[in-house]
Amino acid sequence: MSSKAYFDAAFLRRLESLRLIAKRLADRAPAGGQLSRTLGDGLEFADHRAYTPGDDVRFLDWPYFARMEKLLVRLFHRHSESDVAILLDASASMAAGGPGKFDHVRRVVAALAYVAVGGGRRVVVQPFAEVPGRAIRSARDRARLLPFLDSLAALHPRGQTALGVCVRDFVRRTRNVGTVFLVSDLLDAEADLPAALASLDSTRRDVVVLHAFSPLDAAPTPIGAVQLRHAETGRSEPMDITAVLCERYAAAWGEFRSALEHTCRARQATYIPAPTDAPFERLLLHTLRRAGVLDS
Repeated sequence: MSSKAYFDAAFLRRLESLRLIAKRLADRAPAGGQLSRTLGDGLEFADHRAYTPGDDVRFLDWPYFARMEKLLVRLFHRHSESDVAILLDASASMAAGGPGKFDHVRRVVAALAYVAVGGGRRVVVQPFAEVPGRAIRSARDRARLLPFLDSLAALHPRGQTALGVCVRDFVRRTRNVGTVFLVSDLLDAEADLPAALASLDSTRRDVVVLHAFSPLDAAPTPIGAVQLRHAETGRSEPMDITAVLCERYAAAWGEFRSALEHTCRARQATYIPAPTDAPFERLLLHTLRRAGVLDS
């Protein structure tokens, strides 16, 4: 599927609204980080800002001044020493539990990538299910983000979840990654999560776990007798979904989420719930603040 069909013009405009967030991320980069006002190798033009007294005159855009008689300072991205990695669960359960779960997380991933690229970082998205999929890599230029979105739009959730195996493979093959986002519904992956986070922590990466779920995942409604089918194994089972059963399920779900959060905390990872009914801009800001990327 083309990104034009999935990430339509309205969505791309919403991404563009995140431009200021990306600039904030770049502006607060430490010395030697992503944004630099010094000359040197490995720099690429990023943006302009208005001149203020004390700015280095070497960075004034003199051709612009000749045309417009207005002083602007040229800003540059310094090539980052580390990339941002997003481990994206593309197993069959991501298509279950109500409409839009996988679509929702893809939009969140696209927004994270847009902000990271705007901050001078490269992004690698590693889809996984039973085995790792083909990695999707971005450039450092937002203008070249469409091929990245095309590849993201072409993903289809299928297969079972093998979180531990896929994370170990990722750690073995990947270098120069500073921040890792694990985006998953974590269904059938709870047992593998401690070892997976330990593998990521062993590389001294910053790890953020985005727990994706739909309202139906968290709180199903009573619908009577049905035939339930496991999204990943295909195994089916008859069940009478009553109000009492839903109450017990809601309690079990609360325990499940608490256990996930406890596991993340024990492994120095940041746990962030990512419900599908949360606007992705709000979720993105919450994620960046919890991850320590943006100030509150």
